[in-house]
Amino acid sequence: MQLNENGCVNNDSIRVRVVDVVSLFAGPDTTICQTDTIQLRPVSDGLQYIWSPSTRLNSITVKSPLASPQNTITYRVRAIIGKCFAEDDITIKTVPYPSSLVGPDTTICYEDTATLFGSMNGSRFVWSPTSTLSTTNSLTPQAFPLQTTVYTLSVFDTLGCPKPGVSRVTVTVRNKILAFAGKDTAVVVGQPLQLRGTGADFYQCAPPLFLNNPVIQNPIAILNDNFSYTLKAFTAEGCFALDTINIKVFKTAPDIFVPNAFAPTGRNRILRPIPVGISRIDYFRVYNRWGQLVFQTSESGKGWDGTIAGKIQDSGTFAWTVQGVDYTGKVIIKKGTAILIR
Repeated sequence: MQLNENGCVNNDSIRVRVVDVVSLFAGPDTTICQTDTIQLRPVSDGLQYIWSPSTRLNSITVKSPLASPQNTITYRVRAIIGKCFAEDDITIKTVPYPSSLVGPDTTICYEDTATLFGSMNGSRFVWSPTSTLSTTNSLTPQAFPLQTTVYTLSVFDTLGCPKPGVSRVTVTVRNKILAFAGKDTAVVVGQPLQLRGTGADFYQCAPPLFLNNPVIQNPIAILNDNFSYTLKAFTAEGCFALDTINIKVFKTAPDIFVPNAFAPTGRNRILRPIPVGISRIDYFRVYNRWGQLVFQTSESGKGWDGTIAGKIQDSGTFAWTVQGVDYTGKVIIKKGTAILIR
């Protein structure tokens, strides 16, 4: 072909391919898992394609459509070049996924176990993860995770579906309960003592004696003699932990006692005040022989360990002073000396 425009000449050509037959191979028959999708890939030199039936094909006019048949089906494809065409069939067999079922999700206490209830329709199964299962050869193993874990049951068969049937169950693990009934303490006869339990959602004190309510978090006890309570902290699922508080009852007026000697390297390592019937420590201070402050605190239960800048001091006498408020609101101030023994 030649084009001439005002003396400007250009040439072009077009090649026309002429064939006697259209080559076409629809592909080998195959098996897929039911509900899966497969891409049909015919081998052909055709220029146009028509697929039939159109059942669950994303297109009937593309060379390689996506098929997602629910049942075994035979697709027929026609490949066309001009007025020439060829036809071929491909059969897609569908096989159901292997059946895998597990029981409902469950909740266990920390360091407790749960039984998994698996069932299947297949030739073999695999649990995962396996590190917290009592056995991997049973459909009903014991699970003992320390944290919430999702267990998967994969079931395989030999019917042609190459993929496993999968089901999952979640074992939720409640946090470890750290029951705390409070530090051991001392009161005077008749002093109301409010207990403060922690660790869970619900509480119960035993025995229930001398308490205004044994099943609340912060009951009040009024005692006439030494006594101990065991606190049960528990959850709605029945997870629980226990702790004990020992209460020493002094048959005296409220006071603050301080030892007259202590040994940082011995049994009595800390110089600290012992409040009896005291609701608050305002301060506890320790001075050396030159009147220099070497330690102070306002926290009940804290004391001096006999060191300054991490160094244990030499044996000697140290002065102390302490101030607190008893449960009736009366201020108590005491002073004295204590010997540091090495």
